[in-house]
Amino acid sequence: MSTQNYFELGGVAIPYEAHLDISQTYDVLQASTWPPVRMMNGDAKVQTAWGNKIKTTITGRGWMPSAWDGLDYKQPMLLKCAGGRVIGSQSNAISIPSARRSEAFYLPHGYAIVGGRKVESPVSMAGDTATVTVVAAATGYGVIYYPEITVYAKASQTDINLAVAEFGWQIEAEEI
Repeated sequence: MSTQNYFELGGVAIPYEAHLDISQTYDVLQASTWPPVRMMNGDAKVQTAWGNKIKTTITGRGWMPSAWDGLDYKQPMLLKCAGGRVIGSQSNAISIPSARRSEAFYLPHGYAIVGGRKVESPVSMAGDTATVTVVAAATGYGVIYYPEITVYAKASQTDINLAVAEFGWQIEAEEI
């Protein structure tokens, strides 16, 4: 039984039996103009008031419900994500968000792009800067991290198939 792909919301982890099939999507939330605003000379400008907050949807299926029915959804909660995010750069020193998981399996890990392919490369951390070990002939670098964010969330039971004892569920969450 694997605990490597688990999510936790408000201190409650999803049991393995509730996430036999699981997926996570991310969207970036920001208050900005889109499409860009055009100036009198034709230049395009994007006006941004705030940005880079995360919205995520986690959907799962398993032999039991998600076990999140008892949470207080009127209050902010800590969400530990199992879906990784990647920041790429031409530089091997990459700034990553401080809102990330710190358990051993979820520590940031790096890679280099060599010949258009991902090559694993060790990463060292200094604060929020991940430095990927230089790889010969690399044309870029990336760091994978796992968000740990404070969110408002909404959970729903999507379906229950009693014939095969299968439960579907979904959680929507937005970073505060």
